[in-house]
Amino acid sequence: MIHILVVDDHPAVREGTKAILEAEEGVRIDCLNPPYTEEVIKKVDFTPFDVILMDLNLGDVNGIELSKMILDMTDQCKVILYTGYDVEDYIEEALRFGIYGAISKTESKEKLLTFIRLAIEGDIVVPYEFFQKLLSQNQYELEQTEVVEQVINDREKAILQEVEKGLTNQEIADQLHLSKRSIEYSLTSIFNKLNVSSRTEAVLIAKSNGIID
Repeated sequence: MIHILVVDDHPAVREGTKAILEAEEGVRIDCLNPPYTEEVIKKVDFTPFDVILMDLNLGDVNGIELSKMILDMTDQCKVILYTGYDVEDYIEEALRFGIYGAISKTESKEKLLTFIRLAIEGDIVVPYEFFQKLLSQNQYELEQTEVVEQVINDREKAILQEVEKGLTNQEIADQLHLSKRSIEYSLTSIFNKLNVSSRTEAVLIAKSNGIID
């Protein structure tokens, strides 16, 4: 038996979803009616449910925020955003907070049940377009990292390592057996290559791109 909770502030959506899914053998649906205040939510026992279908827009309440509150209370159930909006706009944020993705209210019963069963098994469904965009973004970040690594030479990397430790230019010069003027020239070059204007920014960019540890 799959036990599902539908959280939606529209009675027609709640009852319609309940009627559609309960037509499937082995599925039981309960609905949580408004209001969705923190006081109300904290009184609800969510542990019996395998999956919660969570509306994104619950009037004055944000469905993602409500999901976070529930997930802080229990890890016994999986939460899926159930929305009439474009699901791709919310998948990344949902996954970041432990929500098992998002599905449109316009999807068929079969697709909705497939999504629910996968979530119960610990899997998620990601739209192909979103996955393509994610791959493109990762590829771009990788290429940018490679470009930065190529333009920063070994001496500049060594200087950045010492800057990260908080050493002054003179201390870095003594440490690397270079002149203070060489350190100053190198830092100017680093700032130009990384398009930054301070030592702190240079270190942050270098660390985020894996140039220094």
